[in-house]
Amino acid sequence: MKKIILSCLLILLTQDLWANQNFLPLPLINRNDKLLNITKDQFAINHDIKELSVVFTSDVRWERSSQNLLLPFVKLRLKASKHYYYRYKGVTYLPQLSDKEGEEFTDIDYSLFDTEKISVIKDRNKSGEITIKGLSSQIKTKTVLMDYSCSGYNLQVSGFEGEFLSIGCELNRDVRDGNIVPGLKVFWISNEYRIPDQSSGPYLISFTDGREAKIPVMNEKGEEKLISIKVQFPKRLHKLRMAGGVGPYFYKNAQDGAEKETQTLPSVMLYGNYYLNNIHSLKFFEALVMKESIFNHAGLYVGSELGKFYDDRLVISSLLGLQALSYRFDQAQTRVFTQIIFPQGIELLMHHPWGLENYRFSVGGFLSPQRDVTYQNFWARFGSKVFLEFNYINWEYAGMQASMYGLSVGFPLGQFL
Repeated sequence: MKKIILSCLLILLTQDLWANQNFLPLPLINRNDKLLNITKDQFAINHDIKELSVVFTSDVRWERSSQNLLLPFVKLRLKASKHYYYRYKGVTYLPQLSDKEGEEFTDIDYSLFDTEKISVIKDRNKSGEITIKGLSSQIKTKTVLMDYSCSGYNLQVSGFEGEFLSIGCELNRDVRDGNIVPGLKVFWISNEYRIPDQSSGPYLISFTDGREAKIPVMNEKGEEKLISIKVQFPKRLHKLRMAGGVGPYFYKNAQDGAEKETQTLPSVMLYGNYYLNNIHSLKFFEALVMKESIFNHAGLYVGSELGKFYDDRLVISSLLGLQALSYRFDQAQTRVFTQIIFPQGIELLMHHPWGLENYRFSVGGFLSPQRDVTYQNFWARFGSKVFLEFNYINWEYAGMQASMYGLSVGFPLGQFL
């Protein structure tokens, strides 16, 4: 009964969350090895209002923007006499009373890579502006932050020399005439340079047929540069991907009280993934071990992304479908027993685990909600194009039992359609 309830909850959860890909608002994974080594000491606060005091009240923290950019933020505290207020990024900040009589203050989260200034207003008039500038003498050699989302596209930037820059990528898939045509969105922002009309970033280059963009930029001093951004990605994506796997498995089976000793047998696996849309795919697999005994199971499942969290690098997906299972105890049994079972599953996938770009690590499992069928299948998979997979499977039904576990090597077979 518990298995049936858990399966029903999984189905309801899937239906509710199909359209929501970021339902767990958890913080970034610790990425100090990839983030720029930026401190508030590398920046200076500039303004010319004598009555105004502006100080940093926090260390640098990193947050991901809606444009898939990782940006450094600090908290500013602005103190002044009464009747000052502030305007920044379309928001008007009204002050609160300070403990000191005749003084008011407000706190603003400021993006160090943003060139937009904080406007200071008093008595209906603009009194001045607050800017945060990088100190060239404090800038380290590493100034370009290329997000994990850009790995795999051979992204190259030229033209910047020492200015801080953050770049993020997003691959889109459009279906045209039955084909999947990819497009790559590249978002970027500089702490110093803007495009010539001086509009504030972030800026977007939407690559479709082209693979290079050249952009003129200018800083506040009027100094101009021409930057180049190059990418590489396929002109077409295939809907169907196939992979195979082989490896030794420890296999044990029993039937009607008779039990075989554990054997080491070869296993053969076949995996397929058919693209439906950006959230759903049709997954199928075939796994076979065979000697005197036969144990074969093939599955067909709809895989659906339920959500992304921890900096979009962890993805949780449901697997809803069925399996066809075939079993023979030994050669003396001429008939092969077959049945359709309905184990439902869930998988957790991590992109770029432990700082290894373009690698993936996943864990998952299937459990059967059927009262008369015992079925467990758990796996862990790690690799890139070639991967290692540990798998454990146990099945019991009407006096028959088979279990196996082992390590296999998986490899791509091709892409089609």
